[in-house]
Amino acid sequence: MFINILRFYFFVFFACNCLGIFAQNKDQLLLMNGKVLEVLNFNDTSFTNLQYDFDRNQFKRTRIDIREARKKGEVYESGFKSLKGREVPEVLERGQLDRDEVFSYSSAMGEERVFYFYDESLGNVATENEMRAFVTGERDARFGVSGNAWFYSSLAVGFITGYMAEGSVLALAVPPVLALSARIPVVKIKEKNIQDLSYKFNDDYAAGYERYSRGLFARKALIGSAVGTALGLMSFAVIDNNF
Repeated sequence: MFINILRFYFFVFFACNCLGIFAQNKDQLLLMNGKVLEVLNFNDTSFTNLQYDFDRNQFKRTRIDIREARKKGEVYESGFKSLKGREVPEVLERGQLDRDEVFSYSSAMGEERVFYFYDESLGNVATENEMRAFVTGERDARFGVSGNAWFYSSLAVGFITGYMAEGSVLALAVPPVLALSARIPVVKIKEKNIQDLSYKFNDDYAAGYERYSRGLFARKALIGSAVGTALGLMSFAVIDNNF
């Protein structure tokens, strides 16, 4: 009887540890846009779409983890888990992607399968190594670049311009102009954001990093200037009607 009880507790302990390891080590898909998607039950036996189970709250949790890492002065990495991020419930769904949307699949055991291939007739003009560096640059930019400076500076410019426009519709031109302007400056790659320093002087990595960063800067500038312009116009209307 005593031996059976010991066997039972040993089984429960072993099962819990296995589940814990399974929960922490999931397969990953590195997408062509630099996003990292953790998946389960990956299936690529079909000749069309790749199929898998995934947590639909994963990107929400990642955004929270990135913000929490920045508050601590750290650069987010895939293994970072914040307390607020853990509060987000896991909701599994079945998903699928076209093969040309995925650069590679990495199993929890460390095995990699690359789906991208060089073929000029399909528009794949970069070699596998060149594209790997490019996608890695996009990924690191997603983890390390916030674009908040563009948001707040555009918010201030939009507010001032909206107020000084005195209700003119010309103020509506401010957001798209600032969004386009955000794509012009040179993107500085901070060494702390480079998760693999072998890419430090890699041009393809820099191109991927810059591509995502410029797009983010443009979005932040557009949103910030739109909010600022609206506040500026409303402030002028209120002051003009009351004084």
